[in-house]
Amino acid sequence: MADIIKFKLKKDEIGLLGIVCFYLMLCPYNKVEESFNTQAIHDMIYNTKYIYYYDHITFSGSVPRTFVGALSVALPTSAVTYLTGCSKALTYAIARLFLGFYVVWSFSAFRRAVKKAFGKSVADWLVVITCTQFHFLFYASRTLPNTFGMCCCLIATAFWINNEWNSFLWWSGLAVLIFRSELMILLGPMLLIEFFKGKLSFEELVYPGLQAAAVLLMVCCTFDSYLWRYTTWPEAVVLYYNTWLNKSGDWGSQPLLWYFYSALPRAMLLAFPVSIAGLLSNRRILSFTLPTITFLCLYSLLPHKELRFILYTVPMLNVAAAYVLTQIWSKGPFSKLMVLGGLCANLMCCSLFLSAAYLNYPGGPAMLSLYQHSSCSQNTTVYIGNYAAQNGVSRFGEQCDSLFDRRWNYVKTENLSVDSIRKYNLLLVEPSEEPSFRLTHSITDKFYVYAGPAFSLSPPFVHIKKREAIYLMKSRKIRKKVEVMGS
Repeated sequence: MADIIKFKLKKDEIGLLGIVCFYLMLCPYNKVEESFNTQAIHDMIYNTKYIYYYDHITFSGSVPRTFVGALSVALPTSAVTYLTGCSKALTYAIARLFLGFYVVWSFSAFRRAVKKAFGKSVADWLVVITCTQFHFLFYASRTLPNTFGMCCCLIATAFWINNEWNSFLWWSGLAVLIFRSELMILLGPMLLIEFFKGKLSFEELVYPGLQAAAVLLMVCCTFDSYLWRYTTWPEAVVLYYNTWLNKSGDWGSQPLLWYFYSALPRAMLLAFPVSIAGLLSNRRILSFTLPTITFLCLYSLLPHKELRFILYTVPMLNVAAAYVLTQIWSKGPFSKLMVLGGLCANLMCCSLFLSAAYLNYPGGPAMLSLYQHSSCSQNTTVYIGNYAAQNGVSRFGEQCDSLFDRRWNYVKTENLSVDSIRKYNLLLVEPSEEPSFRLTHSITDKFYVYAGPAFSLSPPFVHIKKREAIYLMKSRKIRKKVEVMGS
């Protein structure tokens, strides 16, 4: 176990963490998928004694989620916040940085296991490939259940490679029972392969597995039930809701092979076709990636698909690509030039993805601009529309704390009547909603969102299109009052 779990990162792994920080600084806001853990981290840091004021009490969502991941980030973050007294915005960045460190640390454990199994060159190329891909490192600091699950999955896979079954069972149990239940069809085949090979006995599998499951469920269910105020096992509820009831399909559906022709090519870029070559050229690589292929095939049966759902598979498939690049790199100058060209192409794609991501959180800067129009000492009511709430707004953006200072009141309740919304001082609404408030409010700022690529024949050949997404509207009564005071 000591060979796998080390807290020291190598220089190139510190470089990975640097890329995570770079993405974090350029995209410091969150989407609705991250909102549960984001709000939970905020509440654990700032509302420690006031559980009934936690965000999930008011906005519970479709299914309960575990607080275990949020706690693992909130504990070190709260210590830093207590010692430094930093702002909420900086606190959120620190929280995400801790999560990014967890991901890079777990990737480091996976990389050490790959080095032991396939050699130093493959492990080094694995890091190089990962540096030139966007999504894995971009999601590394995002407070998604998938990100927490990915940390456990990478460490569990490292123990699988190292044939350390007891540690594998504990980490895979943490991944499956607490964070992402679908990981059972990724980690489960790893166990079955070793069981049928004769490397793992029935006793080694069942008794330690039941022990790990019992302890993990006792801790998880006790902690989560306390915070949800009713008895629950969150991930079991999520599994029932999304798989058995197939409610995930309500969020949209994609074709059966979407992961193979859309998600993986975007996540892996040129490493995707190279990894296929690795699978076809080496039986040992094929055996290593067999659980990954099984997971992708089975998970494709669910109609609702998102890239983040299969992000765990990218490092495994990158091993296959790294094996091929190791072979190509040793064949001469032309081969080296071809590899460098492919890596440069990956980096150019990363810049395009980052440009799009930078514009995908208009609610964040919109929330920040509120404080240019009213001070924290003024009584101010803010209505946050659904689009803004889902694309950048979080409690970390509430600079004028609404829990302990009622002079600012933030409201994001859905389905309010137009007459009710008109009573608010500041509105964050979509352009289509603006005519309803034109008589009582005026537009003070506009915020834009990514609207796709545009191509041209002149450099730089590819441009980013934007469209209006959010209007900040201010009550005309306040504006007139300010103008009278100014005159």
